[in-house]
Amino acid sequence: MIFVIVPTQINTAGDYGLDPAFFPLMVLWLLVIMGVVLVASRMRQPADPPEAEPVLDRWNWRFIAGASIFLLVGFIAIDRLGFIVAGTMMIAVLMFFIELRHLNWLEVVGVSLIAPFVIYYVLYHLFSVQLPAGVLSP
Repeated sequence: MIFVIVPTQINTAGDYGLDPAFFPLMVLWLLVIMGVVLVASRMRQPADPPEAEPVLDRWNWRFIAGASIFLLVGFIAIDRLGFIVAGTMMIAVLMFFIELRHLNWLEVVGVSLIAPFVIYYVLYHLFSVQLPAGVLSP
């Protein structure tokens, strides 16, 4: 999924210097390599004790698949609905499923509404990063 997002979101028509996609692609490949090394090292570790279940069991693979599907749906939603609307929904869903502590609805709604607006404002006004406006575009 990340191999689709980075090339489609970066204009690679640089007139001078490094290509604008150089740094994001370099970080992308480093993250992929580090992820593969991490999974491979966990799979090579013997179970402790030897009769215990494998380190990456069925639940872990379901979690990885679910997180990947969630991110893919989020990417599609950001493209169609816009960053603020999709970000609000994604944060609310994450807060609901993570359940690190008992959250009340005021916290879920507040963080879900405020965080995407703050991120959008900072990226758009301070860093001049154009994020999809989606259904909120004029």
